[in-house]
Amino acid sequence: MSWRVHSGVVRLAGAPRWVFFALVASVGLAAAAARAEVSDSPRDGNQQTDRYERSRMGTKPEEWARRLDDPRPDVRLDAIKLLGESQDPAAHDYLMQAVENSDPRVAVAAVDALGKIGAKDASGFLSEQLFLAERSAGLRQRILIALGRIKDPSAGQRILDFAAGETDKELRATAIRVLGEIGDASARAPIRDLASRENDPKFKTLLIDAEARITARESAAGRH
Repeated sequence: MSWRVHSGVVRLAGAPRWVFFALVASVGLAAAAARAEVSDSPRDGNQQTDRYERSRMGTKPEEWARRLDDPRPDVRLDAIKLLGESQDPAAHDYLMQAVENSDPRVAVAAVDALGKIGAKDASGFLSEQLFLAERSAGLRQRILIALGRIKDPSAGQRILDFAAGETDKELRATAIRVLGEIGDASARAPIRDLASRENDPKFKTLLIDAEARITARESAAGRH
C-alpha cells in the first residue's frame, strides 16, 4: 500500500477515485467553516460592533439620554450618535437638552446631529442659543451651520437680528450666508435694508448676495 500527494492532498494508491474527491470536499468544507467562525471582513466586524454598542447602550431614546451624564466621554458621544440616528421624535428633545451639556464635545455633537436630521422643531431653540453669553464662538458657528441645514423660515428673523448685532466678523458672515441658504422671502426686505446701512464692503456684498439667492430660490419655486 502506498500514498501519493495530489494537489496538496495525500491520496492512497489504488483507492477508488470517489474516496479521493470525498476527502478533498471535506477539507474544503472544514476550511470554509473555519473562515465563517473568524471573519476578517470589516463590514462583518462593524456590524458586530454596532450590535454590541446598541446592546450596551440600550434600545430606546430615554436609555441613551441617561448616558449623556456618564463619566466616560466616549459613552456620552455614543449616546448622541444613537439619538441622532433614531427615528423617534423624542430623540430631538434629548438632543436639545444635550446642547446645554457641560461637556462642549457633547454640545457640539448634539448641534451637529440636529442639523443633520433637519430637526425643524429645534430651530427656535437653536436660534435662541445664539444670543446666550455663555455660548462659545465655536458652538455658535456650529449652531448657524445647523440652522442652514434645517432651513426653517421661522428662524430667519432671529438669525437676521444676530447678524445685525454680532461683532465677531466670522460669525456675522456665516449668519448672513445662512440667511441666503434658508431662502425665506420675508427676510428679503430686512436684508436689503441692512445692506443699505452697512459700511463694510465685504458685509454689504454678502447681504446683497443673500438677497439675490432668496430671489433666485423664489423664482425657481414659481417656475415649478
